[in-house]
Amino acid sequence: MRQSIHALFTLTAIALWAAHALTPAWGGGISASEPRGNSPQQAADADTPPPSGRISAGVPPVEALEEVVVTASLKEVRSLDLPSSVTVLEAQTIRRSGAQHFEELVQLAPNLHWSGGSSRARYFQVRGIGERSQYEGAPNPSVGFLLDDIDFSAIGGVATRFDLDSVEILRGPQGTRYGANALAGLIYARSREPSREREAEAEISLGNDDMRAAGLALSGPLGPWAAGRFSAHQYRANGFRRNATLDRNDTNARDELSLRAKLNYQPSPELALRLALLHIDLGNGYDGWSIDNELTTWSDRPGRDSQTSTGASLRADYAFPGGHSLVSITGAANSDIEYSYDADWGEDGYWSQIADLEIRYDYTSRTLRERSGFSQELRLLSPEDGATGYVLGVWFLNLDEDNDRLDTGLYAEPGHAPDPSEDRFDSGYDAQSLALFGELSHAFADQWQVAAGLRYEQRDANYADSNGERFSPTDGMLGGHLSVSRPFGKDASVYARIARGYKAGGFNLGQGGQGLASGELVYEPEYLWNYEIGAKGLWLDGRLRGELAVFHSRRAEVQVETNVQVDPQDPNTFLFFTRNVGRGVNRGIELAMDYWLGEAWRMSAALGFLDTEITRNPGRPELEGREQPHAPGYGYALGALWRHPQGWFVAGELTGKDGFYFSNSHDRKSSAHTLLNLRAGRAWNGWEAFAWARNLLDEYYAVRGFFFANVPPDWPEQEFRQQGDPRHFGVTIRRIF
Repeated sequence: MRQSIHALFTLTAIALWAAHALTPAWGGGISASEPRGNSPQQAADADTPPPSGRISAGVPPVEALEEVVVTASLKEVRSLDLPSSVTVLEAQTIRRSGAQHFEELVQLAPNLHWSGGSSRARYFQVRGIGERSQYEGAPNPSVGFLLDDIDFSAIGGVATRFDLDSVEILRGPQGTRYGANALAGLIYARSREPSREREAEAEISLGNDDMRAAGLALSGPLGPWAAGRFSAHQYRANGFRRNATLDRNDTNARDELSLRAKLNYQPSPELALRLALLHIDLGNGYDGWSIDNELTTWSDRPGRDSQTSTGASLRADYAFPGGHSLVSITGAANSDIEYSYDADWGEDGYWSQIADLEIRYDYTSRTLRERSGFSQELRLLSPEDGATGYVLGVWFLNLDEDNDRLDTGLYAEPGHAPDPSEDRFDSGYDAQSLALFGELSHAFADQWQVAAGLRYEQRDANYADSNGERFSPTDGMLGGHLSVSRPFGKDASVYARIARGYKAGGFNLGQGGQGLASGELVYEPEYLWNYEIGAKGLWLDGRLRGELAVFHSRRAEVQVETNVQVDPQDPNTFLFFTRNVGRGVNRGIELAMDYWLGEAWRMSAALGFLDTEITRNPGRPELEGREQPHAPGYGYALGALWRHPQGWFVAGELTGKDGFYFSNSHDRKSSAHTLLNLRAGRAWNGWEAFAWARNLLDEYYAVRGFFFANVPPDWPEQEFRQQGDPRHFGVTIRRIF
C-alpha cells in the first residue's frame, strides 16, 4: 500500500508540473450548458471570483445562488419545490471543506449525526433515529445510504470525499422512495459526472499526523455519443493515537484508496445510459480506546477496521413517444470487512501495574464479514407537461452476508493457572425484498399541489449459525406519504406533509445461549408516523436562500439496541442485542440559510433542534421520559466566506453539538462541544493553494461511549469514551486544466 501511495504522489506531482503545457491540449473546460457541479473549475472558483474564473482588478459582482436540484427523489426536482426537509451539500461545499471523509461534513446538515466505534463513520442518525453499532442484528438500517445508486446502508465508510459531486440528505421517513432502509431518512451521494470537453484535476495535501494525500481526475469525450471520467485518490494518516506498549503512532492509521470511473453513453435522443464503477479500499487500523479515555493507548494486539468494496451501477433512461419515460437502475456491490480489536485495551505489564499484583489479562476479538448485494428498480414516469403526474415502480433487493468471529481470552491471578478460552462463531443470512410503489401528484388551478405516495414491501430472510439457530422471518410492510404545497412566485413555497415509514424486523446474530430467551432472538418491524410543515425560498434577487421545517414523529414498536455484560471478567461477553420496546417521540426544528452579503462575503447557517423521549418502555420503566441515545438537543454550523478580486479567500465554520446519551443501557452522557474549522489561500489561473485547520481549538469530544467492567481485579463498571480527532492542519494544492 505504501508503494501505491508513493506512485500516486509521483503521478500527481508530474501532473502538477506539466499543467501549463497540457492546458492548451485539454481545452478550457465544459460548455456553458453543462449541468452544475460537473466542472472542477467551477467548484474551485467557489471561494474566489465569479464562476468564469477570471481575475479582475475591479470588484466582482454580487452573485445569485445557483439552483439546487434533488436527484434522490423519484423524479429530479428543485430543492425549493420538494415538499420535504432536505439538505444538499454541493460540490463547492465539499471541495472547500478540506475534509477527507463524509463524516467531517455531517454537522453541516441539521439533525444529522454519526456514531463512532469504528475507524470511519458507518452508522448515521437522522433526527435522533439510527443504528450506532455493527454488533446489532440483521442489516435493516434506519438510515439508507446510497453511493452512485449502489446500496451501502450500514457500511457507509466508503464515503470518501475526493471527486464527489453532491451529497443529499432527505430527512424524515422515505417510505415511498426507499422503504425499509429509510425509516428516518436517506443519504444519497453522487460522484462527478463526465464532462463534454477534456479536463483534468490534480491535488496534493500534506498535514500533521503524518498525513499525505494525492488525487487525480481525468474527464472528457469518448466519441460523439459518450463521455467518461476516471479518478483516483490515496489518503494516509497515522490516526492521532500513540501506542505506548508498542511505541508506535500508527496503530490507528488510516490508509484509504478510492478509485471511481463513470461512462455516459447516449446513442439516441431517446436513450441515455450511465455506468458507474467504484473500488474503495479502507485498510485502516483500529486502536481507538484506552482505559483513561486519552489518546495514548496501551493495547498489545491492536486491531483493524478495514473495508474493501467493489461496486457498479447502471442507469438507463428511455423516453417514449408521447412524453412517458422509463428509468431502470441496477446496482451491485461486494464488500469484505474486517473488524478486530484488543478487547482488554492493555497488556500484562500495564494491568499488573494498575492492579498492583501480577496478573495475566489478554483478550481479542476478530470478525470477518463478507456482504454482497444486488438491487433492481424500474420506474415509469408520466409526461412532465400535465397538471397530473405519476410514478409507478417495482424494486428488488437481494442481500447475502457471512460473518466469522473468533474471540480469544486468558485471565489468571497469582496462584491460579491461566485458563485460555477460544470461541468461534459463524453465521450467514440472506434476505430478499420486493416492493411495489407509486406516487400521484396534481396541481390545481390556484397553484396548490397535492401529492400522495404508497409503497408495499415484503422481506423474506433466512438465517443460520454455528450455534444451531435457524430463522426464516417474513415481514410485510406498508408506508407512504401525503403532502400539500403551495408556491409563492417562482422561488418560494410552503408545504405540509404526513409520512409513514417502516423498518423490517430481524434477528440477533449469535445471541442464542448467551443469556437471551428464545423469544428475544427475533424482533418485529418498527413503524414511524411523521408530521411536518415547512417553508423554503429564494429571495433578494437570488442572494438569500432559506429553508425551515418543523416536525413531530411518533415511533411504535421501537427497535432498541441494548447491551449486557454476561461475565465481568471477559470483555468479549459484552453483548449487543435488539428488541422491540414501547414507543417514542421525536420532534424538532430545522433551519438552513445561505446568503451573499455584499460583494465579497457569503454567510451560511444550519441549525437543528431536537427533543426526543422514550414514552413507554415496559422492560425498563425507569427510562420512560428520558431522551433517546445519540440524539443531541441541538446542533449548528455557522459558516463565512470572504474572497478578494485577486483570488485570495478566507473561509471557515463554527460547528457545535449538544451532549447526548450514549446508550439505552445506562445514563452516561457526552459533553457539548464546539469545533472551529478554518482555511485560507488563493486561486489563480487554474491553480489553487490553501492552508486549512480542522478542530483548530483542539476540542476534546466523544463520538462513542460505553459503561462496563474492564479493569481487574475488582472489575468496577466504568465509563469509556472514544475521542474524536484532535487539531488537524495542513496545506492543499490543486491544479485544474
